[in-house]
Amino acid sequence: MIDRPLLIAHRGASSHYRENSPSSWRGAVTAGADIIEADTRITKDHRIVISHDADLTRVAGQPAIVAQTTFSELQELLAEGEPAAPALAELFATVPTDQALLYDIKDERPEALALLVEASLASGRKALIFGVHHVDSLVRLRALGWRGDVLGLLVDMEEQEAFFAESGTVLRMWEDYALSAPERLRQHVQAEHAVWITTGRTNGRQVGDHDASNLLGLAEMGASGFLVNDPAACRNLLNQTKGASE
Repeated sequence: MIDRPLLIAHRGASSHYRENSPSSWRGAVTAGADIIEADTRITKDHRIVISHDADLTRVAGQPAIVAQTTFSELQELLAEGEPAAPALAELFATVPTDQALLYDIKDERPEALALLVEASLASGRKALIFGVHHVDSLVRLRALGWRGDVLGLLVDMEEQEAFFAESGTVLRMWEDYALSAPERLRQHVQAEHAVWITTGRTNGRQVGDHDASNLLGLAEMGASGFLVNDPAACRNLLNQTKGASE
């Protein structure tokens, strides 16, 4: 029987709405996502906005580079009628306070991490998870006073043990990595380390798109969460499988 893993809405409910938009966040809440993922970047004037890419070419047809553009200038750039790089404050205002949020932190400079910790602590929200790509960033977060959960979106998968040794709480594996190295997933499960899988990136699928058999197989192996573009479809899939096994 498959336990019910957490479903993390990758860039919001991005199968049905533009990624990292207020509509995608509302859609993820409606879909019953356990956690909503959002990509954070810092503007030229040190404001936090939500954008996966370093510039807005792909999502808005605008070459504006987030780190070289002021916050007010960015807010004038729209994609499908909404801010192309909405403010962190808009994410907080759109999503209920008890809804868990995951930051995929794209700018891990010390000053950027400090801004994000300050804003997060000031928000009063309890269900926040910081996602970092390097163990050094985890160490900096702890030094800045962040005591909440930290997800390892590790660039170097040889840092897995170091990540947990430095008080990291959840490890992300790409679907193709987990399928090619199932023993690493099993080792973490046996050690009671939480592991989340980002689906996609195999067989021509986009990041976050899921394959039913792969998702169910990884859940059987003990994956405790999945970053997916369509959390509602994945919830239905897991519910049906669990119901059939009961």
